[in-house]
Amino acid sequence: MGKKCLEIKYIQGKPYVYYSTSTYNRETKKTKKISEYIGRLTQDRGLLAKGSTRPSQEATTTDRTIPRPRSAHEYGNAKLLSEEFQELVPILTEAFPDHWEEILALVFTRVSGYLPLKRVKSAWEKLDNQLDISPNCSPKTLSLTLRAIGDDIIGQDMVFKHLCQGNKHLIYDLSFVFSLSDNLSLAEWGRNHEEIALPQVNLALFCGLETGLPVMLRAIPGSVKDVKTLLPSMDELQLEDAILILDRGFVSEEVLQGIFERNCSAVAPQRRNSTYFETRIHLKEKFLYHKRLIRGGKREIGGKFLYLFEDKDLELEECKTLLKNVTKGKITENEAKSREKLAGRILFVSNVDKAPQEIYELYKTRDLVEKHFDTLKNEVQADVLYLGDRSAVCGHLFVGFLCLYLYCKLQALIKRADLTAEYSPKDLLLIFSKVMRISYDGFDQITEVPKKVRDLEKKLKLNLFPK
Repeated sequence: MGKKCLEIKYIQGKPYVYYSTSTYNRETKKTKKISEYIGRLTQDRGLLAKGSTRPSQEATTTDRTIPRPRSAHEYGNAKLLSEEFQELVPILTEAFPDHWEEILALVFTRVSGYLPLKRVKSAWEKLDNQLDISPNCSPKTLSLTLRAIGDDIIGQDMVFKHLCQGNKHLIYDLSFVFSLSDNLSLAEWGRNHEEIALPQVNLALFCGLETGLPVMLRAIPGSVKDVKTLLPSMDELQLEDAILILDRGFVSEEVLQGIFERNCSAVAPQRRNSTYFETRIHLKEKFLYHKRLIRGGKREIGGKFLYLFEDKDLELEECKTLLKNVTKGKITENEAKSREKLAGRILFVSNVDKAPQEIYELYKTRDLVEKHFDTLKNEVQADVLYLGDRSAVCGHLFVGFLCLYLYCKLQALIKRADLTAEYSPKDLLLIFSKVMRISYDGFDQITEVPKKVRDLEKKLKLNLFPK
């Protein structure tokens, strides 16, 4: 381009461009060479100017000018999402052959929170297309997709059964979401554990203890009682030889018998009015759980095992609560004395023969499903039921379940690196989104990886970015 005084220096076999000239020193009467670094030459990208990883706009080859960038996409977060979700892609392809690409687009754009259908296309176009797919992200197509996958119970069950693999212990619980839509048949008047009477949809969730991940989500009419939801859910998954960890709301002799008849086991806590509390059980064992002294014992009756535990700290708290209720006039003194006899005591019925401490610790893992429900509602925001069509709502909840699965995998990744106090999955995706893929005519380039991102990648033991 007519520029002169350019010098090429080879350093470790690579060509570097300098502006070289000289100046005369009158005092020493000598000439001194002055060099100014301009940039590095590359065979495919031309001149990379100093401080930049992109081709210089003034750089030329013998026959053409180096082209300007055509597009830029978020590479780091898209790469992370693709790798963590890769296991489910073949299953979704088989279960939903006509809609799996749209499902992936919905999951990747909604994993950080609810996104209206009209914004999905813009959010998807920002991400680097790691899976090389071409989903139709128009709101009309996505709406049809939600209805199609909501009606496809067989396809959903294929995904759920795949996720159940590798889990011997399953935790089951029920929650609810409200909907004031007049057209949603799933939303029925029902009274939940918070004693709130509104049109609601019940959500039944299975979580795997071994993997720590959700394995199934079902939408159930709001008027169906908790105790009647478990056995149909088990039949959908065709569970066999599994151990279910339940809550008090699912306890009845009919349900327990149904679980046992399906070749499964259960650990079921009993309500305080259960007749099983009348059975004498000696508390022979002692152990510590989270610095609390627990006394426990078991007894076999009629092919079932009763496990009784006594927690003195819990007993003290319950006695305080009873006294407050007596003072406020909510219960009588006689009722308080009757309840004090069972204060701090927890009783389980099971067909599993284990040491009392194992049963107690197994039940305490129930907080896993509660955390997943919290994530589903507050982080993934899948409880936003803006649709009035039953099929679309079921499809929306299935996509929300897949988002929950992916979110929990990211949480597990952070937990393994002992970084839970510093990062959330949303933080991870935001930080990695700083690394972009820049597309030129004929080649692509990954931008420089910031040191903070590279250090985080190393701590998480990932291999996302080129070295």
